[in-house]
Amino acid sequence: MPNLLNELLVEQYRQDLGELDSVVAIDYSGLNSEKMAQFRDELRKANLTMEVVKNRIAVHALKDKGMQPLIESTLGGDIFSGQTALLFGAEGAIDAAKFATKWLKGNDKTITLKGGQMGSDVLDADGVKQISTLPGKKELLSMMVGGFVSVPQKLAATMQTGYAQVLYAFNALAEKLEKEAG
Repeated sequence: MPNLLNELLVEQYRQDLGELDSVVAIDYSGLNSEKMAQFRDELRKANLTMEVVKNRIAVHALKDKGMQPLIESTLGGDIFSGQTALLFGAEGAIDAAKFATKWLKGNDKTITLKGGQMGSDVLDADGVKQISTLPGKKELLSMMVGGFVSVPQKLAATMQTGYAQVLYAFNALAEKLEKEAG
């Protein structure tokens, strides 16, 4: 029979993590207390959250929730073994992947990428590295806005060029008529 603490953890995981479908899983065993404090501080600045999970209890609590594809995948057993923490928040798995890969560049051997999930897609460690190169939601929106703004600008420039050509033609015609008349 499960003890009360485990039952409480199951319920807490369901409440906190049940709706998640975009996470990056890491092994945090290389973080000492000083690096862990720095890691969590930078996570907060990036608007991300790290949840250290008890693997067996997390799998039990989340097997029918948003992380079902990850748990049921062939990678699920590897991801939910050892010391596991889930990174999530901000704009989704891309932001978490960017944060983790950036952290690894400056702090080698402190964390290990295990894998993750983006929507219904399950990612291994290489997949997490690959999505870290994708533009985030903010970058995509700015690219779209730039595209929308450039169309009227190009149209205005084209129309202005057309008006200028008509004006030059009228000026040339007026000069020609003046020469013929005078």
